Amino acid sequence: MLTLLVLVACKPDVVTFTQVQDDIFTNSCAFSSCHSDGGGAQGLSLAEGSAYDAIVGVPSTLSMTLNLIEPGDHENSFLWQKCANAEGIVGEPMPQSSPLDAERLAELEAWIDNGALND
Repeated sequence: MLTLLVLVACKPDVVTFTQVQDDIFTNSCAFSSCHSDGGGAQGLSLAEGSAYDAIVGVPSTLSMTLNLIEPGDHENSFLWQKCANAEGIVGEPMPQSSPLDAERLAELEAWIDNGALND
């Protein structure tokens, strides 16, 4: 008998911005060659202390119809689309160095859908 084990990333109930900063932005995005405080790509800094104000409710410079993060709506958040490699994204998927795993993507999605609050 063949047993199939399927691992599914469950969407966490509550995710804080601090978790998103520590688990995603600091580890995958806020490097000198990407989105650091020293002038990141597209002028976007995802460094600790500046990321929240730079993304929540801020229009994307690549897609004029979307905010980088649209609180309560991950599907209409440009940053989530880039990280999810959503169909029709503008530019390359992010992060370029290594895509987010399902758990990190679910974390970002949960934070956005729960209002993208700053803790």
